[in-house]
Amino acid sequence: MHDEIRTDYCLVSRDLIENRLVSVKAKGVYVVLCCWRQDFNCSAENLADELGIGKESASRLIKELEEFGYVERERIRGPDGRSRTAYKVFPKSTL
Repeated sequence: MHDEIRTDYCLVSRDLIENRLVSVKAKGVYVVLCCWRQDFNCSAENLADELGIGKESASRLIKELEEFGYVERERIRGPDGRSRTAYKVFPKSTL
């Protein structure tokens, strides 16, 4: 049962859930980011496809999470020389 919980569920801090300044949509994006595998190519486009929203909306929601200190964006260069976006997701605001 414990292995199933580790792979099939995601815990979200009350810090984010109770933060009334963060929109409900941004909280949904946060949950999706927490659930993705670390090797997943996370881009605004992939996030938009996953959530059924536009790329601009996805970018805006990620930016909202960054502004409140719940997400940090990083560019990572892979072994093939191509870069991709990675997101550090924090359980509590870093602000």
